[in-house]
Amino acid sequence: MAIDAMMLGPMLDPFRNMAKECEAKGYSGESYDEMMNALARMEELGEELSDFMEFSAKLSSEGLQLKFSTAYGNVLSEAASGSSGSSESSGNDYDDKALLKQNIDSLRNAIEELKRAENAAVQEATSHHKDADSKAVAENEVRTLAKTDQLIGPIEDLIALGESGISFPEFLRIQIEKGLDKAMNGDAVIQEGIAYDLDFAKASSIHPYDIQIREEQMKAFERLAAQSPFGLPNHLSMRLAFDAIVQSHVSAKNKWETIDRAWNRIFSLLDTWVIAHTSFAPSIDPWAMSSNPQAAVQRDKETLPGYIQERIRLLQENFGVSFSQILQEETFVWSVRHHHFSYSQVYTEFLISKALPLCKPEQLLSAELVQEVEQMYNSNQMPNPENYKVLDRQEAAYNKHFGEGQFVQKVGPKPSFGNRAASPWTL
Repeated sequence: MAIDAMMLGPMLDPFRNMAKECEAKGYSGESYDEMMNALARMEELGEELSDFMEFSAKLSSEGLQLKFSTAYGNVLSEAASGSSGSSESSGNDYDDKALLKQNIDSLRNAIEELKRAENAAVQEATSHHKDADSKAVAENEVRTLAKTDQLIGPIEDLIALGESGISFPEFLRIQIEKGLDKAMNGDAVIQEGIAYDLDFAKASSIHPYDIQIREEQMKAFERLAAQSPFGLPNHLSMRLAFDAIVQSHVSAKNKWETIDRAWNRIFSLLDTWVIAHTSFAPSIDPWAMSSNPQAAVQRDKETLPGYIQERIRLLQENFGVSFSQILQEETFVWSVRHHHFSYSQVYTEFLISKALPLCKPEQLLSAELVQEVEQMYNSNQMPNPENYKVLDRQEAAYNKHFGEGQFVQKVGPKPSFGNRAASPWTL
């Protein structure tokens, strides 16, 4: 799918206008052909690609803007050297000024288009909300992430350069030499996007690889920026570096997530089996949803031990992780330290040391252990008392980027985690 015309226009219209002017003047020759070939390649890429960043990277890597500008300068020089008389020379001066004006006008149009696009995005985002508060949150997110002012600044710098009294070929040369065309592409905004992703990865702390990937991407951006004469990395080089970073962690990340899911599922099944022994089990979910809650409870008490033991065996066989030693396993430690694990320490230790040894086919919890479970359940000793901290971190990260109080403005009052009476984990 082709690049959106609204994005392609501000990039290519100045070159198109130059080409039309040269065509109208009847210019020809080798330099003219080089200029038109460069423009044709730009147009071709605009049709072939759908990602504007990839399109911009292709223009840079193939040097198409520089090729066009150099050839265009040669066309004007050749036309000027072949002329005779002051009137024709004045015509060439006029052409130069007219083309410069066309370019500056295109840049001004680009600014207006950026503002229009931002306002359209705001209108689209707010149209999905009915109340004023939700609309305000949606507008704040769009305008914060759009960074329109940051994109407009470099375009205004180009306009100022064009209005400084220089000729059009000088204007094209200076903007390329100083990297003003690169800045106009909005590359500097990318670094803020990486910082945004890194903050939220740290706030969520699902696992270490999300954080590590973004930290390495930030370092790669800074390294590539330092190597660039313009202080901004080439799009293509940056994307290749970012993809390589992600790929380098795929295997370890997948293994981590698989182990994490495996022992979490074992705990969930073990918890279900334990609660099934209580006197109130038929009256709570998931059994209360059954057409015959008592039969559903009995079925879980009889069948779950086999499932649990098989999952424990596979965890050991596939990953060398002993469930009896899970409290020392790195994925478990991470989950507890970053407040994701659902159960309290006192209940977890009960499950491992007291319930698990009895969780075998044709065995049940003793009456004494059932009484202990019911006491923990009724006194809210089972849930992890610090799960709320994940939401607190996400709130802080969101407010950092969108403004103080915006998180609550977006999601409403934070949910209550209830009265969780157990002590915090101490690993």
